Amino acid sequence: MIAIDLDNTIICYDRAFSAAAARLDCLPETAPINKSTIKATAIAAGGNTLWTCLQGIAYGKEITAAELFPGCADFIAAAREDLVIVSHKTKFPAIGHPTDLREAARTFLATTPLADLPLLFLDSRIAKVAKIADLQPRALIDDLPEVMTTDGFPATTVFHLFDPGDSHPCWTVSPRVRSWLEASETLIA
Repeated sequence: MIAIDLDNTIICYDRAFSAAAARLDCLPETAPINKSTIKATAIAAGGNTLWTCLQGIAYGKEITAAELFPGCADFIAAAREDLVIVSHKTKFPAIGHPTDLREAARTFLATTPLADLPLLFLDSRIAKVAKIADLQPRALIDDLPEVMTTDGFPATTVFHLFDPGDSHPCWTVSPRVRSWLEASETLIA
């Protein structure tokens, strides 16, 4: 079994964050306009409160602007073993309109080739790691290094850092994949 994280691993939110930033008038003035530059602009303009509000909009109402990372659907189609999506997405945003973020993600996935994959939502990173320990997948693909370093992460699960933005170029603790093509080459024989 391979476990896969949802946000920023399966779902690319760059366009959703652009739409949310336009709503809140905090789009970056310089390229590239992606989640990282929008986050920096939002924090500079309104601190963590604005960034948190923007996240709620991007992961909720604007999720329709999001897309699967290139190659993700091909990876899913080529996998010859069980796959499960494991996410620690909260049910509602910490700030702003109380949109059900989990339902928004389910609705988004229903329109993709991943619609039939098991999808597990946990309330915290610790609960996510506990679920991964229960499932005992041979691999986890996730964009957050902190997941691997959380107490209880199973030694039998190989953590694959999903790093399409090359944010962790010095990562050597476990395999690092910068695309779903690399993930396929690494995990699918």
